[in-house]
Amino acid sequence: MKKIGILIRKEMLDILRDKKTLIMMILVPIVLYPLLIIGMTLVLNSVMSTSEEVSYTVGFDGEYADVVADLQEVMAQDSEEFDEDVEFLAMDEGGSSAVLDATLRFETDSDGRLRAEITYDSTAMNSAHVCRMLEDAVEGYRQKLVVEGLAKLDLDEDFLHPIICTTVDEVSEAESFGVSIGGSIGMMLIVMILMGALYPAIDTTAGEKERGTLETLLTLPVTNFQMIFSKFVSVAIIACVTALLSLISLAGSVLFLIFGVAGDMVVEFGFSATAMVGALPMLFLTMLVTALLSSALCMCFCVFAKSFKEANNYVTPLLLVVMIASMAGMLPSVELDQRTVLIPIVNVSLMMKQVLSQQFSFVLAGVANLVNLCVSILIIWFLAKMYDSENILFADGFRSFRLFVRRSDVKKGTVPDNGDVMLAVTVLFLLMIYVGSAASARLGFWGTAVTQLMILAVPLLLVWYMKSDVKTLFSLNAPRKGTVLGSVLLYLGTYCLIMVLSVALMVLFPESMENVELAFSPIAEQPFVFILLVVALMPAVGEEFLFRGLMFGSIRANWLKRHPKEPAVKGAVYAILISAAVFGVFHMSLAKFFTTFLLGALFAYIVYRTGSIYVTMGLHFVNNAVSMAVMKYPEAVGKVLPFLMEEELSMVEIVGLLAAGVVLAGLGFMLLGKKKE
Repeated sequence: MKKIGILIRKEMLDILRDKKTLIMMILVPIVLYPLLIIGMTLVLNSVMSTSEEVSYTVGFDGEYADVVADLQEVMAQDSEEFDEDVEFLAMDEGGSSAVLDATLRFETDSDGRLRAEITYDSTAMNSAHVCRMLEDAVEGYRQKLVVEGLAKLDLDEDFLHPIICTTVDEVSEAESFGVSIGGSIGMMLIVMILMGALYPAIDTTAGEKERGTLETLLTLPVTNFQMIFSKFVSVAIIACVTALLSLISLAGSVLFLIFGVAGDMVVEFGFSATAMVGALPMLFLTMLVTALLSSALCMCFCVFAKSFKEANNYVTPLLLVVMIASMAGMLPSVELDQRTVLIPIVNVSLMMKQVLSQQFSFVLAGVANLVNLCVSILIIWFLAKMYDSENILFADGFRSFRLFVRRSDVKKGTVPDNGDVMLAVTVLFLLMIYVGSAASARLGFWGTAVTQLMILAVPLLLVWYMKSDVKTLFSLNAPRKGTVLGSVLLYLGTYCLIMVLSVALMVLFPESMENVELAFSPIAEQPFVFILLVVALMPAVGEEFLFRGLMFGSIRANWLKRHPKEPAVKGAVYAILISAAVFGVFHMSLAKFFTTFLLGALFAYIVYRTGSIYVTMGLHFVNNAVSMAVMKYPEAVGKVLPFLMEEELSMVEIVGLLAAGVVLAGLGFMLLGKKKE
């Protein structure tokens, strides 16, 4: 701890010497919020008071002077609505040469009805404003004519309204006020905290490389973890100070509005300062945790850069992502609940909206802070791992990724780095969202085939560019003798366990499970041969190449290369868990994540034990084919395997499936465990 303390003091001195950091940490939070909140309020008040003093000029046809006189009478009777000075000029009496804000023309159609036409300039504020007043005046004149016409028939206005509908808003004005501005304030705070962490994060990572002092630090008698932890603490301190100053500045601006300029407006909305004060401790804790998360995110990106300019380029996508995520609080239909509380940054924005709408939940706020803190710890652990890699610390930025090396310079048999794999998966994910969605919208069922072709093409293109040994990387070998039976038994046992897990997921995520079924229901309308081709065979090949071939093979090979003295099984476990987690996320369903994660881990283990991807391709095909058969031919499948068609399983069936799953999986593990790697 003494060494860490010395390193923190050193980092703090380096950071505070940078004027840009001081500006972003102190000056911007103190000035920005008063300027945005108080300044904009004063400007709006000034504009509104100025607009009340403006006079407007409207031209009209002189032959309809009597109609205009009636309009003026209507406007005079409602002085609160039409409190501005409006001058009407007859255009045939010289008014056409005057500067007009709008013109009002009348004509009588063949049915004897009077038609009004307003000509205005929508780009001019005065013209647009007087247009709205004229529309209201014409509507008032229309109602007056209707009342006079009904009176001639001895009828009153109630004759036109046989039914009256009223609405009652259950949400208080204070809650409505908080929802309307809470998202905007949450976004501003998050972006300010991120900006406060940005410059010190660049200085402590890329700045060290640019100044040439990183090598000197590495010669000190400190571990890499102590060094990266001290950098993180220093950046987090600056971000926390920014958060604190932002919170003080924001609170001061709001209090100034409450007791000063806009006090009447705040009281009208029912704003409760007491409720805000009660939530301040949790809000302050949230800001600190957000500062930790922002610091970790910024450092994670900046560590790849070798200069200040390069680091700015790398963090630009991060800023965009954080800004988009922080806008979640501005969406009226998105609330902080059991699902959104698990999404970093989004949960902070939604929490701010909850605080200002006086619907604060300490339980959800605590969970959100715990999630963000855990993510921060995970990123710091990842950073510590990166500081153990000289390729990342001293390579030319992102050129430490082998994918950024010219293909002519790539050696034959090169294994894609973990960064290359994750970049390929990210690109594929974006292609699926944009190209895949467009293909599905235009081609329907066959759009799924386009998506599957992309899933197959991305890993093949990557290994081609990297000149990798495809047979070794993708495990394109015949299965080891005696491993096929063990694989089948292990799959059957795992399938039984997945069925039990699906029952629990149906209870926890009923809507998500229903959405999954609805998404696959149009597929069942296609001929079964096409279903087998597109939904069973193509995923069995493409997804196995991507997850059990490229991802599992690359992660495992890289781990063995970097940890030659560690047991090989440790690297296999590492590769199995990561590839399974990404496989689960790739299906983009919270309910399906757990089952696909389990299935992905199973297939990766089978590839590891059998040495062959062909076995998992076959099992993957069978798994998808059975699912499609259940959807396409429910009655026929129900006669052979009735438990597959039951919406709810009895306790006896659940216990039976658990027992069968444990026995079959145990036998499969035993048979596979006897074989050498």
